[in-house]
Order: sequence, then C-alpha cells, then structure tokens
Amino acid sequence: MSKQTTIDSDIKFMGIGVHTNSKSSIILKPSDPGTGISFKRTDIKDPNKNTINANYKNVKSTYYCTEISNEFDVSVLTVEHLLAAIFGANIDNIEILIDGPEVPILDGSSKIFMDGIQDSKIVNQGQARKFIKILKPIVVNHNNAHASFTPNDKLIVDAQIDFKHQLIGKQKMEIEINHDNFLNEISNARTFGFLEHAEKLHSMGYGLGVTLSNTIVLTDKNIMNTGGLNSTDEFVRHKILDICGDLKLADYRIIGKFTSICGGHNINYLALKELFENKDSWQLVEIDEGIEPSKNIRHIEQQKLVNQ
Repeated sequence: MSKQTTIDSDIKFMGIGVHTNSKSSIILKPSDPGTGISFKRTDIKDPNKNTINANYKNVKSTYYCTEISNEFDVSVLTVEHLLAAIFGANIDNIEILIDGPEVPILDGSSKIFMDGIQDSKIVNQGQARKFIKILKPIVVNHNNAHASFTPNDKLIVDAQIDFKHQLIGKQKMEIEINHDNFLNEISNARTFGFLEHAEKLHSMGYGLGVTLSNTIVLTDKNIMNTGGLNSTDEFVRHKILDICGDLKLADYRIIGKFTSICGGHNINYLALKELFENKDSWQLVEIDEGIEPSKNIRHIEQQKLVNQ
C-alpha cells in the first residue's frame, strides 16, 4: 500500500456503451509514477487535444453517469465502473486508450474489468504513494442527497439508499474499501434502472445500449433479468461501486470515511469539490511501512497538491 503501482502489460476490453450504444475498445497501458489515470481518445487524431486526466476538475456531467472532458470539449462517458476497478485493484498510474466516446459497459459491474486487471501482474513502481488524510468533517447536501467526509484511520464507505420499489426499499452497507473487499463484495454489483424511465432516457440520448445483459431492469414490482440478483442488496453495493469510481477522481487514495445518503454521481462530485476547496480539512501524507502505525504517516506540504 505504500508504493505506487501500475500494470506490467496492456489489457484490452471491448463492448458497447450503455448510453451511446456505440462500440468501443479500451486498452489499459502501464504509466510512469506520478502520472495518475488518464484517458486518450485515439479516434481524435490531434495529440494535443485527445487526452483527458481522470480528475474531479474535469467532470463535465454527472447525469446518469460520470463524464469527464478536457478544455477542448473532448470527453469520455461512463468512466466510473472502470475507475472503480482500478481503485479496487490499488493501481495508481494507467493510461487508457479508448477509440470512442464511452467506456464499454460490459456486464454493468466492475467484475470483468477487475478480473482483467488481476490477470496482469501489478507492478510496484518503488515511489511513495500519497494519500489524502481527512482531518475535519466535510458535509454536502443537495436536493435530497447527503454526502460527507469524516476522519478515520482507514477508507470506509457508508452508503444508504431508499427507493420506493419492493425489491429495493431502504438498503444500507458500510465497508472498508481494500482489494479483497472490493473484489469479493462490491465488484460484481451491476448497474440498475427502471423500465418506466426508459422512454424519457432514450429521448435525451441516454440508455440506448441498455440490455438485460448489462443492466438490472426493474418493472413496477419485479426485475426483468431471468438470472435474478447477485445479492438482495446488490443495489446499494452498486452505489458503493460508483462511489469508488468517483473517488478515484481525487487523484489520491483517501484515508477517511465517506458517507452517502440517497446519493449519486452528482453528490459524489460535489463532495470532492467541497473537500478540495476547504484546504484545512485534509492533509496530503505518505505512509511508511514497517513502523508503528500511529507514527507511520509523514505529512507533505499541502500546497503541492493544491497547485496541481
């Protein structure tokens, strides 16, 4: 956990976008220490305009997915499931080549991405990994959603949802986010949507690639997927998956607790924005392994992160 990581070889995925229904392929490539996560649109030929850093400052839209863009309005939609897998695998530096406007949805979860990453050896790059340590609470309320960061000695996600559907209702889950927990408890939770919203979404250009192979589709009282649910609380587990993907946009892993009540991509983004605007609420640190845990955090000058 104390050193930055990347992958040792290219990893490729292909599929359709859940919103655009456009086919695309992505290639995950090893990247140098300190470079973070970036997307490169290979269908945009100008090399000065086709790269988008996966950072909260580049969030363009949070409507039904997280979309990031650069200053040239070159964007990539639905980055959250792939970023969640990279987050869960504890990888710091990857370049993502993509030949279309949207990351493939695959099965609607992060499991296929996670499995693909696990097939490739994860490389220790030898340079210290930096963490954002939460020092003071940050609270955001927007419409009916609530999100907060609070101090903790681990990364904990606490998510609560409340849908007026008999298969969902109120669900709550709190979990420490580490490699094993993400892989075993979160990564296979699929995205979901309601059949009654399909016509409206299609009219706005969203959900054009939805199938029963990539989305849990709920009718008034049931689900259309013949295979059923992976777990009765798959819905809140997927919310946690989305949170992990959105938190990857902080650039650095977080030491603290993130709480979400009736949240989604928008409140996740607003919480990150509020966090970074309140510079006394966090500290950039490095963790030295092999010594007493209470003394192994080395503080870094915060201004270095603020100016990035």
